[in-house]
Amino acid sequence: MKTDMSDKRWAKVYPELGTGPVPAEPYISPEYFALERERVFRRVWLNMGRVEEIPQPGDYLVRDLAVCNASIVLIRGDDGVVRGFHNVCSHRGNKVVLDERGSCRGYLTCNFHSWAYDSQGQLKWVSDEENFFDLKKSELGLTPVATDVWEGFIFVNLDPQPRESLSTYLDGVTGQLAGAGFERLALAHVYRVDERANWKIALDAQNEVYHLPFQHRASFPDVFVLKDNRYTRLLDVRFFRRHSVYSCELNPSHTVTASEELVARLDTAATRCRLPLIGDFDFYAIFPNFVILLFRGAANDFFMTYNFWPLAVDRTVWEIKIYFPPAETAGQRIGQEYAKCRLRNVLQEDAAAHETIHAGLASRAKTHVLFQDNEIQIRHFHKVLADQVGVFQEG
Repeated sequence: MKTDMSDKRWAKVYPELGTGPVPAEPYISPEYFALERERVFRRVWLNMGRVEEIPQPGDYLVRDLAVCNASIVLIRGDDGVVRGFHNVCSHRGNKVVLDERGSCRGYLTCNFHSWAYDSQGQLKWVSDEENFFDLKKSELGLTPVATDVWEGFIFVNLDPQPRESLSTYLDGVTGQLAGAGFERLALAHVYRVDERANWKIALDAQNEVYHLPFQHRASFPDVFVLKDNRYTRLLDVRFFRRHSVYSCELNPSHTVTASEELVARLDTAATRCRLPLIGDFDFYAIFPNFVILLFRGAANDFFMTYNFWPLAVDRTVWEIKIYFPPAETAGQRIGQEYAKCRLRNVLQEDAAAHETIHAGLASRAKTHVLFQDNEIQIRHFHKVLADQVGVFQEG
């Protein structure tokens, strides 16, 4: 499929998103950040990880959500079901699980007074129980959190009564990636970057390829198709209510380095893994802070995920996970390590830019930011965010 290189194409397809400047204040306003905390992160479905991280009954994973002042424990029950709970003991409010992940032999036990809960969150044992007053263990289990799984991705919703199911929330993304086969790929590496930047600045900077020929001119100079050998263009953009995907084509005239050529020759694995890509690179932005990136490889496709976790209005943890097919040969393993290191270099350039952008906006030298036609997906994100922040103003 040949890329449509016509100028200002997407504004014509999605005129309702407008073309004007967007206020910069939401990036740097503590008051707006407080609204995001209450009206976005406490109200919508948030990705926590993948089911492969807790494969066996009793396996658990703890995610501390600073933006919601919450700690969530995800545990696979003896029945195989993944459940989420607030990581708070019913006795005095201590964290029940202190480590990030592990496996329990039947019970999660609070280290303060040894109250014990089973893998379904039920309170099963209380030390010195007879010395309490009218204690009803059946009513004192861990506080559940709405939890669901889609294509192996675990989501939670901190709203005690979520307004919609996960499937409804994800909308057309479920059909676009149905049966993608993410489970065939294994987690290869995790990067966590603590940034002095607002979470939206970090997300926006990744949610476009306009910057690639410039910011990454040394690391990724001509990987994607360029107009007039200078500018990137999007192959496709699709919106699924709150969410979006943009897609790009790889440049068939990309200058192959000696290292790339060697790595390609070393990869002799027989198994081939293909993902349902629209183009050669697809970027799914799952509102509010989760991203799935699909890459077309010469031999095998692979994917990455981003989670942008707000810690404060000016601080974000950018969590990056890279998933490859399990290596069958030494050559394939070398190729994956090469790709991981090359991606790391690009991500370091991005992280530095996030902080400098935040510093610039925090100076309030500029009151608005501008988006060009091939950044329409960012414009969509900000409209969705503004609508979500405003939805609950009276409720």
